[in-house]
Amino acid sequence: MLLGRKIRDLRLRRGLTVQQLAAAGGLSKGFISQVENGRTSPSLATLRDLAFALQTSVAYLVVEEEQALHVVRVRERPRVHVGGNTSKVEVLSAQPKRNLEMMLAELPPGMSAGDKRHYHHGEECMLCLEGRVSVVCGEHRLVLETGDSCHYDGRLPHAVENCGSEVARVLIAITPAAFEPIIRVREPKVARPSAPLEAETIA
Repeated sequence: MLLGRKIRDLRLRRGLTVQQLAAAGGLSKGFISQVENGRTSPSLATLRDLAFALQTSVAYLVVEEEQALHVVRVRERPRVHVGGNTSKVEVLSAQPKRNLEMMLAELPPGMSAGDKRHYHHGEECMLCLEGRVSVVCGEHRLVLETGDSCHYDGRLPHAVENCGSEVARVLIAITPAAFEPIIRVREPKVARPSAPLEAETIA
């Protein structure tokens, strides 16, 4: 990964704007933009300031990464069990984490992210491989059938739930890598009067 891309990746992971990184390093916003776009190279002293602001080392910023392919065999996928033994998330991307992260999530009927929406800096793309899932993003709600996909800004609070009667499987890609287990089993509810159906746009 080029130096500028590394700096941008770390800045996004730390949740910093260009202005915030510039202020932390005692630099100008324009200079940071030029470095991230590969239009200029920082001095060693500036690299030290950037590394400190990004909570990393100068060595990490300047050492070239191995360009070899990283294969994750189907039997060797790291698994994260969430919401009980009947649900799972498999990590398909390289370990340790790179800029892009990809997961395969399996949601049994009744599995929901409930009101625990999450957000992260970057983008997220989801493909429904099997079943039927509801995706909430910001004030909007949509349903994905098998084969449908959606792409959204990860900075908007979002969540996914299995709204069908069968197991749902979704492929999720996130950049920069930011996955945290956020799916949980819906808590049993006490019987109560029926509530009106939710509208497509959440109030």
